Amino acid sequence: MTKQLIMAVVCHCIALGMVAYGAYEFYLEQLAVPELCRLFAVAVFFIGMGLDPNMFFTPLNQVMSQAEDKSPKAKLQTVVFNLGVFLLICSFLMEWLYD
Repeated sequence: MTKQLIMAVVCHCIALGMVAYGAYEFYLEQLAVPELCRLFAVAVFFIGMGLDPNMFFTPLNQVMSQAEDKSPKAKLQTVVFNLGVFLLICSFLMEWLYD
């Protein structure tokens, strides 16, 4: 196993654990919807990081220079990160509206 594969598995396991915890807390412990949305947003971020585990082992300046990568995997990762940002913003708006 390579270190990239290990990091991808770790990221996806963390995301799965967060989703399972959020579902458990929502159904059994009455977790508020904004907090559940925030948990899902962070899980989506971890899924996005798991899509490109090489970024954990690449120098930061090289990662920034690859920001214009237009491969299908890079586009998918961008969509996943944008979904995470959208969910995070929605959770903050819901919390603001609920109070």
